[in-house]
Amino acid sequence: MSVATFCCHIRFCLILKLHDVNGVKFGEYKLKSGLMTPIYIDLRVLVSHPVLMNQVTRAIFVTAELNKGLQFDSVCGVPYTALPLATIICSRHELPMLIRRKEAKDYGTKRLVEGSFRQGDTCLIIEDTVTSGTSILETAEVLYKEGLKVTDAIVLMDREQGGVEMLASKGIKLHPIISISQLLRVLQAAERIDAQTAQSVLEFIRDNNTFRPKNGTDSPASKKLCVEQKLELSYSERAKLPMNAHAVPGPGVVKGLSAVGKPLARGCLLIAQMSSQGSLAAGEYTKAVVQMAEEHSDFVIGFICGTKLTERPEFIHMTPGVQMQAGGDLLGQQYTTPEEVVYSKASDVIIVGRGILAASDRVEAAELYRKSGWDAYRKRVGQSSI
Repeated sequence: MSVATFCCHIRFCLILKLHDVNGVKFGEYKLKSGLMTPIYIDLRVLVSHPVLMNQVTRAIFVTAELNKGLQFDSVCGVPYTALPLATIICSRHELPMLIRRKEAKDYGTKRLVEGSFRQGDTCLIIEDTVTSGTSILETAEVLYKEGLKVTDAIVLMDREQGGVEMLASKGIKLHPIISISQLLRVLQAAERIDAQTAQSVLEFIRDNNTFRPKNGTDSPASKKLCVEQKLELSYSERAKLPMNAHAVPGPGVVKGLSAVGKPLARGCLLIAQMSSQGSLAAGEYTKAVVQMAEEHSDFVIGFICGTKLTERPEFIHMTPGVQMQAGGDLLGQQYTTPEEVVYSKASDVIIVGRGILAASDRVEAAELYRKSGWDAYRKRVGQSSI
């Protein structure tokens, strides 16, 4: 499984689960500013759902790990909702944590930042939701006064109302796990919301962008264009690309992609299994994916999977997570050899990522994988003909 697919899978599952626990609500809600909003994000509910809380903290940690340029000595959660997130991450992965107080005590050390650190250390900030980015900036300014550096922050939900741009102007790179436009795409594809609801949220985002750069180049109109283009990518633009799709939303996502993909002579691969440890894409889910493919065999051409799932010849089986040596990594990615995938599990195509990209000679590595896969295929075909 590629890094992009892995991140997409995490994001997709989190969006549906956050909606399930009312972490995301649609209707008419009054904000602290007095504005009425068609969407309300309340991630404080996470503390009552430990399984989901663990999945969110894993997504934050994976985001930090996959961004190789992201270096830090400690972690600080923005008070108060992000505090339990930072606590779980730091405890599980044995990372130093700092606590920023909202107000100093009038006794004891009277410190605003609790924990052990050195002057010049870099602190990673974690937040649950970002609108304007001021909560992260306020935390960063407190850390600055203690002699700490802040270059990056990770947020679970970016409302896309100027927070990324504002923080960038202050030298802080924001790494969102989920954006509002991504959330709308997934919920609409899963038939949790309709197009009218999605559009009302987009209009609210357009009309309430909080960041205006000094040069005035970023207007509400340009923000609207950017967001609407992102939403359109869910079907018509994605249909112009090599397509794979999760089946979690149900057949609606296949129907949507099919409507614009078939006229372009495109097909779709359904993600039936994944190569990450503990993946929920197994068992009954996989059976449902196969059934969905059979019901839409005029558009679905096969599966992203770990093993052959059906004898029907019109479906191709493609397996990610392939390396020359079986094993795993710290992020839970499991690797299988070309012979195991093609010969033993009867898959048709191997998908190789890091095995080639991390090699000193990529051309030589690609040829090695091609030959290994081909030899395994000839071995399988030779045995079946006996």
